[in-house]
Amino acid sequence: MPPNETARLRALYKHNIMFTGADMNFERLTHLVKLVFNCKMVMISLIDTEVQWFKSESGLGLPSTPRNVSFCSHTILQRDEEPLVVLNSKQDWRFCNNPLVTDGPHIQFYAGSALRTSEGFNIGSLCICDDQPRTEFTPRQRHILKEFAGVVMREVELWKDKIQLRIRDRIQTSMEKFTRECLEIDLQSEQDPKTSLRSKNMDKIYDRAVKLIKRTLDVEGVVVMDVSHADVGGGVPPADGGVSLVMHSAKLNGDVVMANKALSGAEYNRLSEFFHRHPDGKIVEGFVPSAFRGLIPSNIKYALSEFRHVVPVFDVDRRPFALLGAYNSTHGEKPFLEGHELSYLRAIGVIILSAVLKRRMMLADKAKSLFISNISHELRTPLHGILAAAELLQDTILDQHQASILQTVQACGTSLVETVNHVLDFTKLSGNTKSGGVENAIEPTRVDLMQLVEEAVEGCWIGYRARASALGESDIGSVYSPPTLSPRETKARSGQHVETVVDVDLRTEGWNVKCEKGGIRRVLMNLIGNSLKFTTDGSVHIVLRQLHGASTARGKIRIELAVLDSGKGISKEFLKNQLFHPFSQENPLQTGTGLGLAIVNSIIRSKSVDGSVDVWSVEGAGTEIRVTLDVEVASSSSSAAEAQPWARDGDGKPFSVSFVGFNHTLKGEALLDSVIHKYFEQWWGFNTLPDEDAGGDILVVNEDHRVIQRLLDDKVLSQPIIVFSSFRGDSSLVNTVNAFENAGGFCRIVYKPGGPSRLRNILRVCVDWLMSAAKRADEHHWSDEVAQSLPRPHFDTRSSTYPSLPPTLSTISAALEVINSPDGIRTQAYPIYPASAVQLKKSPDRRPGDIIRVLIVEDNQILRDLLVRWATTKGYDHREAFDGLQGVEQFEKNPVGTFDVILLDVSMPNLDGISATRQIREIEAARQAATVGSSTEQNAATIVALTGMSSVEDRSRAFDAGVNSYLVKPVSFKQLDKTLRELREAPQAR
Repeated sequence: MPPNETARLRALYKHNIMFTGADMNFERLTHLVKLVFNCKMVMISLIDTEVQWFKSESGLGLPSTPRNVSFCSHTILQRDEEPLVVLNSKQDWRFCNNPLVTDGPHIQFYAGSALRTSEGFNIGSLCICDDQPRTEFTPRQRHILKEFAGVVMREVELWKDKIQLRIRDRIQTSMEKFTRECLEIDLQSEQDPKTSLRSKNMDKIYDRAVKLIKRTLDVEGVVVMDVSHADVGGGVPPADGGVSLVMHSAKLNGDVVMANKALSGAEYNRLSEFFHRHPDGKIVEGFVPSAFRGLIPSNIKYALSEFRHVVPVFDVDRRPFALLGAYNSTHGEKPFLEGHELSYLRAIGVIILSAVLKRRMMLADKAKSLFISNISHELRTPLHGILAAAELLQDTILDQHQASILQTVQACGTSLVETVNHVLDFTKLSGNTKSGGVENAIEPTRVDLMQLVEEAVEGCWIGYRARASALGESDIGSVYSPPTLSPRETKARSGQHVETVVDVDLRTEGWNVKCEKGGIRRVLMNLIGNSLKFTTDGSVHIVLRQLHGASTARGKIRIELAVLDSGKGISKEFLKNQLFHPFSQENPLQTGTGLGLAIVNSIIRSKSVDGSVDVWSVEGAGTEIRVTLDVEVASSSSSAAEAQPWARDGDGKPFSVSFVGFNHTLKGEALLDSVIHKYFEQWWGFNTLPDEDAGGDILVVNEDHRVIQRLLDDKVLSQPIIVFSSFRGDSSLVNTVNAFENAGGFCRIVYKPGGPSRLRNILRVCVDWLMSAAKRADEHHWSDEVAQSLPRPHFDTRSSTYPSLPPTLSTISAALEVINSPDGIRTQAYPIYPASAVQLKKSPDRRPGDIIRVLIVEDNQILRDLLVRWATTKGYDHREAFDGLQGVEQFEKNPVGTFDVILLDVSMPNLDGISATRQIREIEAARQAATVGSSTEQNAATIVALTGMSSVEDRSRAFDAGVNSYLVKPVSFKQLDKTLRELREAPQAR
């Protein structure tokens, strides 16, 4: 044996030529050598551990011979390049008794030159033999034999290169196939997002990996050991004496064996040490734990003992994830593996890791979708109760203050609904979910942009003021619990003079457009919230205008939404490099997440909006952000100006307006004054008087209600007053306004930040009051004369719920006109009925045959009561069920046609709405089948799903089950009425 036998064998197997088929190149060489040397036998031999195998032979007639009788096993012992020559084997003591000499083929002459690799290992020989001895083998013949051996060795090297190219191609194809298979495996079939990384689908990946590696590398066995559960490298050995490992092994018979092995504490420590010391996979002899060794045939001597083919796979956080091993036995055809095979194992490990990471992302995405679905339901359900109750309350008689508070509740509730809708939808879009998500493009909806801006501003402003008060960031007090000082005194003491101003350009066609309403609202709330947060003096100026002259598609206009503030500004560095980066804040100690502008940029540049965002800022001076987008114009029933006819008196002259209390030394108040002047002059055609000239027909007062008190004290009640106030619920202001109106005057409050629509509604009533002033004076005169001629009863006390003076006829007419106006804003001075009296509007009388029979299935008691109250006011015959199971029982025990409409929630205990719908449809189908051939008509009930679950998957499941309409909470009763009317009028659609 050569002293370097192991290395020699490794060099031999590296060429991948042992036990391969015949090759024409080698056959030609043996034939040529035979002709040159005029001999009987020529062989190209390769020496294995126990056999001498002939890649090509001529004249011998044997494919191989045992190594212990071969002449070539002596040839490879030559340390120099000289051939081994035996002129007469019968006279050589080494070979005289050799079976190849004494028996056929009776070799008597032998000359062999070693096949030496570039590393110096003799892996075989080129030899010539004859059955007759020779007397000499000349130096020239020796040289020729060596040259032929070199040519043969070159062919062996070419063979190796060709095989390696073929293996590399096979490896590349294998990796492509494995990558494709991993991507095609539906890892989302796992129902529970909390399951561990090991699953049936991961088992499939491991199984395919071991089979593919075995086939590609042509090895006897492959082992994949999943150590992700063992927390290997965590530094803490298992306290219970073992951890679970997942083993996948492709053994000699080609079957895949899966096992779950326990790893002892000592083996755990050694495994952790291996991953720590040898991240590239080179480990020491005998390290492999028994759990791993048990899956490998006991005759393994190489591969794992050399440990160049056990490859660790690390997670993205550098934690051990898996161990891959490929091996051959010493008795196999290929006991050693090569470097490129090691690289292949690493690549397969990376692909497996990629599949695992994909599964993790999908599990996280599924968990996120589940969370979104649950939180959507949990948020929408109470919002539905709030807005439904507010809608019912709106159908009662309210005074001005109550109507204003209710309007604020509705505006904030609607704003919150839109925010919830958009945040949830945007989260799904950004996560790119396949199921449970929303459509790739959000459908544009009809919206009054002016109203949208006003609602967003008001909601943002109220939220900011409440947070600022709660956190003690200012002394401005709560929105609904103002300080005892006047607003101007409060601002003076705090040194803050911030006005939030809504500036909408006049558009005679109105601002009704179609756009992505939720996204625009979210953009406005983020921009306004940032400006309020970082502005302590000056103004926050919100602008809506149309960009004339811009090139847009037919039926569209280009608009600009701008938010300008005089706040702290943004540094040039942050503005240039980090402005739209998620979780990026210029001051990391500042409250907030750093997501606001990133969300704004994502929404505006999304497919459904397709706009642009431009930002200008000067540090210490302020920031200007302009959002530009194209919107589709929607038809409008009335112009935005509403305008000028009701801005003139009986003689056709415009009414004049005076402005009091606007301090032009403060930038914010000066801006507010100019914007309000624009509304009065450009929008409605009023004549505005110079500042502090209080002689106008209408008096506009900023903040200070002491002006009203002075007029009240002086009995000057002929001039209607509009007060702009920052504090909702200011009892002092409300009492002064009520006292002024009870004395016979007209006074209304516009709560800041007010926009043109709210001011317009107040002005309607104000102008009516002015136009009927003369008539009202006559009525008061007549009422006083009658009252003096009649006996007056004496009351010790008066109920606080009644006004201190009876309402006049003109005031009631004006109030009723406002109540019945299209805007539906209740702004009358005082209630006609006690405030505690709830007067619900009744629906028109129906004929008995026209009564709609409704089954209400809702597990939430509050929402069920609201639906019952709504059904009662509409005159519907209704029944209740508190879950899906009871709803099905109610439907089944009643005769056919009992229920025209079924309103049901989707998420309910015992039986959910989708399953309940499916069972109801099955009952209807059974009843229909039972009446085949009869004249009895079976009309299917209209099923309307009322749910807080908004995903496409939930919607699809509901429609597949048989619902006719799917309404996402909160649902207004007007929308519910409209849906029921459409469904009942289109039976063919069901």
